[in-house]
Order: sequence, then structure tokens, then C-alpha cells
Amino acid sequence: MHVLWVEKYRPKTIRDVVADKKVIEKVTTWAKNWEKGVLQKPLLFAGPPGTGKTSLALAIANTFGWEVVELNASDQRNWKIIHHIVGEGAFSETISDEGEFLSAKQGKMKLIILDEVDNIHKKEDMGGEGALIKLLRRKPRQPIILTANEPYNLSAELRNLCEMITFKRVDVRRMIAVLGKICAQEGIKADRKVLEAIARNAGGDLRAAINDLQAIAEGSKEIKIDDVVTAKRTQETDVFKVMQKIFKTTSSAVYSEAMLLDESPEDFISWIDENLPLEYGEEDLLKGYLILSRADIFLGRVRRRQFYRLWKYATYLMTAGVQQVKSEVRRGFTRYSRPSTWQMLARSRQRREKMKAILAKIGKYSHLSIKKASSEMFFYIKLLLTNAEIPVAASIAAFYDFSEEDIAFIAGEERAKEIMRYVKEHGLHRIEDESFLAAFEAEAAKEEKEEELIGIEEGEEKEEIKEDLKKRKRKTKGKEVTLDFFS
Repeated sequence: MHVLWVEKYRPKTIRDVVADKKVIEKVTTWAKNWEKGVLQKPLLFAGPPGTGKTSLALAIANTFGWEVVELNASDQRNWKIIHHIVGEGAFSETISDEGEFLSAKQGKMKLIILDEVDNIHKKEDMGGEGALIKLLRRKPRQPIILTANEPYNLSAELRNLCEMITFKRVDVRRMIAVLGKICAQEGIKADRKVLEAIARNAGGDLRAAINDLQAIAEGSKEIKIDDVVTAKRTQETDVFKVMQKIFKTTSSAVYSEAMLLDESPEDFISWIDENLPLEYGEEDLLKGYLILSRADIFLGRVRRRQFYRLWKYATYLMTAGVQQVKSEVRRGFTRYSRPSTWQMLARSRQRREKMKAILAKIGKYSHLSIKKASSEMFFYIKLLLTNAEIPVAASIAAFYDFSEEDIAFIAGEERAKEIMRYVKEHGLHRIEDESFLAAFEAEAAKEEKEEELIGIEEGEEKEEIKEDLKKRKRKTKGKEVTLDFFS
């Protein structure tokens, strides 16, 4: 049976984990506090792939003898999955694989690991992030660790509910030590230069380095430097290196390196376009944009005719072509920027997704289609949330189950803080209409029985009692918000 070395040599305890000392100390303290019965905020492990986020989470569970519930958010991005698996796991006791009852009161814990949580922010996952936020607000009784490669893809609200711990790329020295141990375990002879070449090629990704080592060494007793594949791994940092070679050198290798990037020519031209004015001026800038415009013509033909062979001509023009038109090399450091058009499009997409999610809530609770919610209800609700008295606005927010982020989108951040403060102070929350009707009918039946006993006739007096019942329900703490509440 073929076994991946990344799994075979995954750290068993915290001592085996390759990570910053401060990170290990902070996570160990967090786990010890859980053992003492002190509720802790969930941890958010943030950092590039292959830096040991999931390995550390599993090592904590092994070290402290905790059960593990692991869910990959990128594979099962669904609010129902999150609610049933993560929610029930976080608020209930558990039974181990051996049938032993594990009680949180007895110090037995169940660690819930939600991997790649930054993938639930996307369009199809809006409900997933909302469900997760609701669960974390309730302060789970079981430890939870979230992992994310891009933590700032998550909403600020979700980040604030966690304690974020940042993982850095693994340095070459530590990688060499890990690779050397694996070779010793596997009985493979490897020179330090070989291991160093693999480590440097991995670019700080320990998992990638171990995979590369297995691909090269498995089935061999000795590996030499000639066995190492020297093609660079394509990371985003390489984009900046290639741009440096375009703008600050005359190296003929720039075209070949650009072809190795994990960027299509249609994306890479945006990087060049954004940063060209930072390096070139006057006539050099004019010539640079002329060359870039010709590259864009080739890209246009690729889009229209699907002639992908033209990509290489476009890439040559935007790299070697732009490189060779400069009259002199500009020295010194230049801070390159991401394409501003991408940021603008990303913000626009996020706004559309947020708007659609809000309209879905309005449509669901008002029994309307999203189209009608947009044309008939949204601007009316916006007017009320923006201008109505805080108690009324808070009631509307609770009825539609709006988060603080939703209200900020509709009425602004300051107004959102005021409304949410009132919602929390008065315990306003949404209940489903069916639940309210069932409770109301039970109370009405009780009132009818009382009327029969004291001989109250049917009619106006009975209606007065029902109205009084409604008023008393409004005054109860932790109010159940329905449309009647703010009508």
C-alpha cells in the first residue's frame, strides 16, 4: 500500500511540530486552560500552505488525549454541514471510538478542526460563514481550531470571534533537519546539498518539500544532486521577482521564468500595466505601453479565436519586449502593487454577494422572491434601519436575522453598532413563524379555558384579552421578534 510520507511522518505530539516557539507556547497555554475547564476563544491558524497548521492542531489533540472531529470547509461548504457537524460537536458531549463516554466536565475534550475556512466566504458559502458566526457567538464548550491560508478573506466579525495565530513559511535550515530525519528513517543516503536544493525549491512549504523528497527518493538507497528537479515552484512572490528582472535587469532568462509562473498571460499583463509607471518615465514609459498594447492585441485574438499558441508571443512582448525598451536601468527598491482593477472587481463582487445574501434573508422572512425583495422591500427596510428610532430598527434587524455586517452594509457602521447594542442588551432574536403561532395558539387556548370558567362571553372582551396577551409577550425579556412586534 502506497503511503504518503507527509502523513507517515506527520508530528504525533506538540514536541515534534516544526513551528515558531512562541506559537507552540501560546497554543499549549490555550489547551491547558481548556483542560482546567476555562472556556477559550476558538483559534484561527493563519498562514501559507504547508506551514504546519493542521499538523499542530492534530498534535494538540494527540498530546492532550482529545477526540478529533475534522471537517474540510473547501470540500463540504454547506451551512447545514457546519451546523450539524461543527454545531453539535461543539455543544454536546461525545463517545470515543472505543465506546467510552467523554464528558467535558471530567476534563475530556473533543477538538473540532475546520480546515480551509477561508473558502466558505465565497458566493455559494455565504450561509456557511453566517452559520459559523452564530455558533461561535454561543461560546462553544469544546475547543475549536479554524485554519485559513488567507484569513482576510473572512469577515471581520468572524476573525474577531477567534484568536488569530500567524504561521510563517518554514526556513530552509529547519526543512533540511526534517528531510534528514525522514531519510534516516527510510534508510536513504542523501547529501546535505541535495536536501538543501529540495528545501530551497519548496519556497517555505514543508509539505511540498516532503512530497518532492518522496518523489525523488522512494525506492532508492541514495539520492544525488542530479536527481533533484530544479524547476522553481510558482508562488505569488515569484511574480515580484520576475517584475524586478523585467524592470531592473537585461537578463534574457526573464521570458522563460515568466512562463513558469502560476499566472496566465491575461493576468500577468495586469501586473506589468499596474507597475510600469513606477519604473519607467517619459519616453521609456511611452515605449513600454506601446509594447504592452501589442501584447494585449495578441491576448484579444486568443480570447476571440481560442488560438492559445499566441500566448507565447504576448508573454514575450510583455516581458523581454518591455524590458528592452528602457534607456537605462533604474536601481534601488520599488514597492510593487497588486493590479488595482482586481481589487476594484473583488470589492464589487463582494458587494454583489453581500447584497444578494441580504435580499435572500428579506425574501425568506417576507415570503417574497429575491427580485421582489429588491424592488419592493429593500429600500423601505433601508429607510427604517437608517432613520427609525433604535428600538424599531433593532426589532426589524432581529426579525430579518441581520448580522452587524449586514446592517453596516445597509445603514452604515455607526448605526449598525447602535442597533446591535440594543439587540444584545434587550435579547432580541428571531424565531420562526411556526413556533410563534404554536406558542400563541397555546396561550389563546389557555385564555379561552379561563374565560369559560369565569363566564366571560364571546366577543369584544375576548379580543381585549388576546390583545393584552400580545402586549405581555412584548414585555418579556429575550423578546421573540415577529412582524407584529414592530407593526
